Amino acid sequence: MLLLDDYERRARLVPGLLAVLPLVVLFAVLGLRQIPAATYVTGTLALAGVGPALIAGAVRHFGKAAERQLWDSWGGPPTTAWLRLDAPSDDEGQRQLWRTAVETVSGVPLLSLRAERRDSAKADNAIKLAVKRVRDRTRDKEKFALLFNENRNYGYERNIYGLRWAARGVSVLSVLALAGYMKWLAPMTGRPRISAANLFGLAACGFCLVLWFLLPSKKRVRDAADRYADELLHAAVTFQDESASDHTGTAP
Repeated sequence: MLLLDDYERRARLVPGLLAVLPLVVLFAVLGLRQIPAATYVTGTLALAGVGPALIAGAVRHFGKAAERQLWDSWGGPPTTAWLRLDAPSDDEGQRQLWRTAVETVSGVPLLSLRAERRDSAKADNAIKLAVKRVRDRTRDKEKFALLFNENRNYGYERNIYGLRWAARGVSVLSVLALAGYMKWLAPMTGRPRISAANLFGLAACGFCLVLWFLLPSKKRVRDAADRYADELLHAAVTFQDESASDHTGTAP
């Protein structure tokens, strides 16, 4: 059985399930659940965990593609932008505190202002490598619970944004399929065009479509990214302070 962890369930599986929900509604309204083969296949995939894993993998792909586009429009990840010396800062002292902590925790020296201006790409690469090592050293979910939560929230918002067009397409197709069924297929099968199930399915798919226009936004992703970046850099400071205290306490 393929099991998903807490991050994958919240950040990837939930957006994916929201995206395919109209198909589930359509499946139920059309009575396809009564087909033994369909029930067997879907049940087997669910029990084996293959379905959730496939959904999570697809969602990750959409989210990462959107992330690259967003970072390009932002001028890089928030952590990179906040740690650059050749960039405006609302709090120079805070930036220097973060840079010192990131260098200490990661073991990666960040470039000076002069070197940064001479080769901005090299400076950004050093920051990204250092931040990656900080992330690797702060993965303890219990010790850095708030950081984990912010990372999960960012992943959720990013993936919701990345899925928006695919999910809207699924919702539109589901609404059209239900409308077509009610107009043409239902009478052919001896079923009523207008029924509680049909109207509920149409309303549910329409609601999903509206939801997918309301939920995703660049601002929501940026806010979540900033909160995660802020918490990651503060975690680096905490890690540095704790390491310093440990060394002081064990000194002869």
